[in-house]
Amino acid sequence: MTLLLFDVDGTLVDSGKKIDPYMVTTLNALKNKYEIGIVGGGSLERILEQMNNKVIFDHYFTECGCVYYKNSADGINKMLLHEIYAKDIRRHPLYDKINLLVKKSLLFLSNVDYTITGNFIDLRRGIIYISLIGMSATEEERKYFLNYDAIYNIRESLLTILTTYANNMEINDDISIVEGGSVGIAIYPSECDKIQILPHLHDYKDIHYFGDKYETNGNDYQLLHHPDVKGHKVDSKIDTLNILKQL
Repeated sequence: MTLLLFDVDGTLVDSGKKIDPYMVTTLNALKNKYEIGIVGGGSLERILEQMNNKVIFDHYFTECGCVYYKNSADGINKMLLHEIYAKDIRRHPLYDKINLLVKKSLLFLSNVDYTITGNFIDLRRGIIYISLIGMSATEEERKYFLNYDAIYNIRESLLTILTTYANNMEINDDISIVEGGSVGIAIYPSECDKIQILPHLHDYKDIHYFGDKYETNGNDYQLLHHPDVKGHKVDSKIDTLNILKQL
């Protein structure tokens, strides 16, 4: 059996958006031949909202694989999710130092020149997500930041600051600080990278993964380059569709 795994934002959908009808049709057609799964950075609730009840997956690895739900329903278009495991970042030995990275991020955001919104920090079960414009931003405000960031490299600047700070605390090898989504940064213990899902997928002969954060500072990098995975680097949902047509 072959398993097709997908990141969400920038891979199946435009960042922050819901799945479009053509992607729905494509994925549902694939289910006749393959099993499919999600490996996203967001929460289950957020991912289900983006999928809009149009596509039901066999596996939901949320928060970079820190939380795993398996669909055990009988029938190709039915859903009965069971939580297989969930990690708790609050209980991690390095949580206090991770919290210092969050405070460093807030200090950085308090001094930016662009207009900010609200809700910058999302403490999830397994990871911490930092939005550089704020999760309260409207679509117009998100576009404004994306254009601003393309010129001034704000996200890259914060990544550098956080990586340097982690290095000074001597935790750089133990903490991952990577791009997540189109306007954010994800922080999590290194063992919580997306490759943590692979021990739970031994039953599959072939595993494909589609992801758009394929640079070394992206949260798809390690899974895309793992020797047990056939990685597909994409820059948009259109790239994903084009590759799927060739399978």
